[in-house]
Amino acid sequence: MSLKNEPVPMPDKRVTFKRASNGTAYVYYTLRAYRNKDGKPTSDEVAIGKKDSVSGNLIPNRRYYEIFQGVAPSKANAVRSVKSCGNTAALAEIARQTGLSEILEKCFPATWTRILACAFYILCEGNVMMYIEEWFDETKVKLTERMDDLDCSKLFASITEEERKQFFIEWIKYRSEKEYIVYDVSSISTYSEHIDIAEWGYNRDEDNLPQINIGMYYGLTTQMPILYNIYNGSIPDKTYLEFMMTSSKDFGINDVCFVMDRGFVTEDNFHCMKDKQFSFITALPGQRVDALRIIDENKRDVRKAMNRIGEYEVYGLQRPIEMYGLNLVAHIYYDPEKQVFDEKALYARIEKLQTELKKMNQSKRATKKYKNYFVIDEKLKDVFTFELDTKKMDETLERAGFFILLSNKPDLSSAEVLKIYRERDVIEKNFDQFKNRLDFKRMRTHWNKTTKGKMFVGFLALVLRAYMLRKMKNDQQTKRLTFDKALIELRKIKMLTMADMSEVLMPLTKLQKTIFSILNVPVEVLHT
Repeated sequence: MSLKNEPVPMPDKRVTFKRASNGTAYVYYTLRAYRNKDGKPTSDEVAIGKKDSVSGNLIPNRRYYEIFQGVAPSKANAVRSVKSCGNTAALAEIARQTGLSEILEKCFPATWTRILACAFYILCEGNVMMYIEEWFDETKVKLTERMDDLDCSKLFASITEEERKQFFIEWIKYRSEKEYIVYDVSSISTYSEHIDIAEWGYNRDEDNLPQINIGMYYGLTTQMPILYNIYNGSIPDKTYLEFMMTSSKDFGINDVCFVMDRGFVTEDNFHCMKDKQFSFITALPGQRVDALRIIDENKRDVRKAMNRIGEYEVYGLQRPIEMYGLNLVAHIYYDPEKQVFDEKALYARIEKLQTELKKMNQSKRATKKYKNYFVIDEKLKDVFTFELDTKKMDETLERAGFFILLSNKPDLSSAEVLKIYRERDVIEKNFDQFKNRLDFKRMRTHWNKTTKGKMFVGFLALVLRAYMLRKMKNDQQTKRLTFDKALIELRKIKMLTMADMSEVLMPLTKLQKTIFSILNVPVEVLHT
């Protein structure tokens, strides 16, 4: 009789039975028990054979021997635990590669292992810390002993402003890349009434809640988060930029070019960048009078063969301009696809305004937004008439498809400026990952110290995620693999701990080995 047909002792833990219609009792082994996103208990199970109706023992299948690799059938019940080990082993190696482990140990000598363990948890499970105990039960975490959500709250509250500042000084010094830096802001909502910087302001997620604003720097080349700061939810983004510019020198950010969206175009910000000797690239809001003038003066020269930027299928040229008393370069572009979109959007807006004017029953006074496109006759007190202003419409249509980027770097061509600006979407993707993938769309803390500490640990998780994503997207083998799918694959890697405390690693699949290889993580780390 072959070994696989010979009954073996039934494991005394983690087994369930499912009876088929023919009466056969199939045996399932629980690899992982956890709570799903809704907080409901669930588990990952595999069939390991069927129950022998005479002896009550297990008639094993191939999966049984894969799980209990190297274990004699008669000692199957000697397994003490089965834990996931792929994610934490890979993340620990990545933390070493990026320098996070070294810097955290230097800045937080007493707590760095617990800080890093919490960052691993947030990356793998999200920022609801109440389930971290179950995660420790199911995951091999070599960094530190088991933690619960109260331990996490105490840890977050213990992280001081001075320690965070020292970390960022060391982090920026360690990176030391000279690259274009993207700056942007976002907001995080909160239900708490005890976070003093949470205030009402412009909420990007349309939550009817007070919020915390967060400004963050990212590197375009490394696609890594560099530095963040949180500030009062009511402070406008363009106002806070000056403070970030001023403070960035204190952290060692020098000799960089900031890439920002049109919301930061103010006289104070431009002069601040000049004073701090920062270069910049930003978009000029299209409805500004100076933007309309620049387009009108150059629109006939832009769309020429010599100005075509083939990589992006647009046309572009540059012109020196003066703005706020500064000598700048305006890069004027024409995009045929944008022209079609702008024209459709304009006519859709005209139809909407026309419908609104008709519904006003000619009994109210028309506001400015209507007068931009319609000739309004309000000679009579309570009645007005209107007709489309075709001259203004033609002027607007002639500007369709044009946009302007500003820079104080005269050595950059229009093609280079456009390439750099379009790559700034890295920060929008990172904010999306931070808020939705790492579950920081809303803060789940209630006090200042825990909020600031948890944000810092979330930043560490974002660094690890950004590093992994860049590695995966730059390789053909994993280019189409989603980050969540990669985590699931690594989570499936299991380590069995036997009664004698020896460890047995389950065989790795081809995809799991590929992910480790792309991340430059040797498989040997699973055994250390």
